[in-house]
Parts: sequence; structure tokens; C-alpha cells
Amino acid sequence: MKRKILLILSLSFTILSFSQNDILLVTDNDFSINDNSTFYNSILTTSYTSVTLHDSNTNGIPTSAVIDTYDLVIWYTGDDSSNLNFWSNGNTGNTVLRSYLNNGGKLWIVGSDLLFGTYFGAPATFTPGEFMYDYAWLASYDTQTYVDDGGLGVPQIERNTNVSTDYPSPLTWIYTTLYYIDGVTPRPEGISVYEFGPASYPNAGETTMTFYEGNTFSVMSTLFNPTNIDASVTNGITPNNDLDFFIQATLDHIFTSSLSVNEEDNKHIAFNTYPNPSTDYFHITFNTDSLLNKEFKIYSILGKLVLKGKLSDFNTKVSTKNLPSGTYFLKVEDLSKKIIKY
Repeated sequence: MKRKILLILSLSFTILSFSQNDILLVTDNDFSINDNSTFYNSILTTSYTSVTLHDSNTNGIPTSAVIDTYDLVIWYTGDDSSNLNFWSNGNTGNTVLRSYLNNGGKLWIVGSDLLFGTYFGAPATFTPGEFMYDYAWLASYDTQTYVDDGGLGVPQIERNTNVSTDYPSPLTWIYTTLYYIDGVTPRPEGISVYEFGPASYPNAGETTMTFYEGNTFSVMSTLFNPTNIDASVTNGITPNNDLDFFIQATLDHIFTSSLSVNEEDNKHIAFNTYPNPSTDYFHITFNTDSLLNKEFKIYSILGKLVLKGKLSDFNTKVSTKNLPSGTYFLKVEDLSKKIIKY
């Protein structure tokens, strides 16, 4: 399996890896086969189209020999909660996934009622040895919509203010409110991505989607079924509907987070862009003489070099007037940033 991309690799490989990642989609949902197809087809609308489908209900849990060849495993349970292969070894999780993550894998867990499948309702405190504590980096299972909100269901979820505005917000549903999605508390260093809303909802602010990236693995936990997102709405910056836009933003987060600057030599470098997203221009800022007058390069999502220049100032203004709207990647030596143009 491909390991975390090292920043010392060639420039072309580093950039192209954003759109050339191999994904294994494991469906663990026989509650609604149509949801499996909807989720799979939505992934194919994104820039990540190298996707292999594996139905665990028909073919069993994929072996380590299979799973270890993929850059990302998406484990999709939809709205199913009974007899999930994800919990084949109880609350410690299945051994194949644990081994995959211990070897440096990336995992996206997706599904409402997933926690109910082994904890049978909130509240529950996760402890060392349990998959949700050790890998999903969650401290506790706090609430479930409908069951713990007086039978209301949650009207929408909202992007946490500390995560990228790439995520569409708010997300509303094909139903007036959504039942049986889980609210959790992440452990320290775990990131809250989406929370229950609006403010008038009794359990507003409870986290329902988290992300954790450790030194050797990363796990995104989406504790709702994305196929319940109202696909007639667009809160994103692309022409796609919110379902497709949500999946694109999540995959971008998973794959680009591991390229953040965390190597020992660069941990004190402040390298940023603003505004981002932008329209006709953006600024590159940094705090070290070592980058002054260095060349920057901007690549399309397909890896094509579309713009380059020099960092002539600690706050360098870059014109993007001649670039079409879309997602791009900025590269300066071993530093990378994703940039978006409206």
C-alpha cells in the first residue's frame, strides 16, 4: 500500500497524487442497496475516480492482502445497524482494518446508526482497546437524534468554524429532519467537522463528523448517511449538488491533510495563503528568509503546471485572473497548499 506521501519526493508525483489515489469502497449495508449505488456514483463525480467497489455482505470482509494495496478505504454502512461486518470482532473493530491502519492507512467510516450497531444507544464512554477510541479518536457517544431529542430529529448539520469552507454548510436532508444519526465527543487532537444545528435544535453543537490524523494513520468518521443529503441544494462553489460537493470536500480533506507541513525542519515555518477561496488574486505569506525569492508553482487538479513565479516579498500577491474557476495546488519547495478560485 502507498505510504504517506513524503515531501521529498519529486514535484510531479506529489502534485499528481492529489487526483490519482486508489480508493476501496466497502459496502456494509443491506438495508438499502440503492444507497450503495448512490454513494458510489457520487464519488465518481469527484476528481477521485479510481474507485473499486467491494460488497462485504456478498463477498465478506476484504483480506489484508487486498486492502493494503489502497490509499484509502471507505467503509460505508448507510442506514444499516445490524450484523455489520465493521463490528465483526466486537467493539475492538475488525482485525483487517486495525492492521491496515497500523500500517499507515487512511479510513473513512460512513453511516448513521453505526455506533448503535454495537453500543445499542447513547451514552457510552469509549476506552483504550476499542476501535472508536484507538483509531476514530473519539472519547464518547453522547446522543442519537430522534431517540434523545424528544422525537424531533435534526433539521440540519453545520460546518465547524475551524474547518475548511470547502465543506458546504448547512447540509439539509431529503426529509424535514433526520433520525438516528449520532453525536459524539472527539478526543484531544480530534477535529469536529460537522455539528447538529440550527441553534434552536435541543442538541445543537453536538459533533456528528470528526477527523483525526496521527503519525501513521488517519480516520474520518461520518456518523450520518450522506445519501440523505438534499441533492437539490447547492451551498458549495461548484455546480454540483451538496451531496457531490460534500464528498469532494471530504476526500480533499483526507488526501491533502497528510501533505500539511509537519516535518521537523518545517514545523516553525508559517506558510499561508489568503483569501482562500479567492477570485482574481491571492497572497502567499511566509515568515522565513529561506523562502524569499524562491519559485512558486501552481498546478491544476490534474497535475498540469498552469502558473509560476517568484516569492519577491514576505507577502507576495499572485494574480489568477487568467485561470478558470476551480481547485489548484500551490507548491513552494516542499511546502504545499490547496487553493480555490471562484
